Amino acid sequence: MIHKEIEAILAWQDVGHGDIDVDGVIKAFERLKSIATEADLPALVAAIQSPKNNFWTRELFAEPICHLGGADYLEPLLEAAQLGLDEGHDNDSFDVSLTELAEAEPEKCRAKLEELLARDGFKHREAAKWLLEVLLLTVNTSPCREVDLSASEA
Repeated sequence: MIHKEIEAILAWQDVGHGDIDVDGVIKAFERLKSIATEADLPALVAAIQSPKNNFWTRELFAEPICHLGGADYLEPLLEAAQLGLDEGHDNDSFDVSLTELAEAEPEKCRAKLEELLARDGFKHREAAKWLLEVLLLTVNTSPCREVDLSASEA
């Protein structure tokens, strides 16, 4: 299990007075990525939602969640991404993880985004619409993909 690595990442990202043990976080994250499995997804989601993290650690946790959980985990991913934006960060690494997820699972991603957008009270509509637009642009500019996303264009 990855609990030890998650605890280390959360502890080292704020070692006092706003300092960050960058090397410690990166080493713990590399260990986490090398051992994390689908069974660890609940722990990863709890980590990305933890009030102990910051924008950087949320971006780090997003990578294995996207890789292991895929489109099924878009809701907590979009929630965490929005928190970074609300805090004034550009979410560049987070956006890359989400874009790679959309490229890897275009049909599943589109279906999950449409499900979320159809839900009353879904709070992250702008982020979901952005990712859907990215998905449409990616699919429409890729000569190797033949995916019918026309239902999403309306």
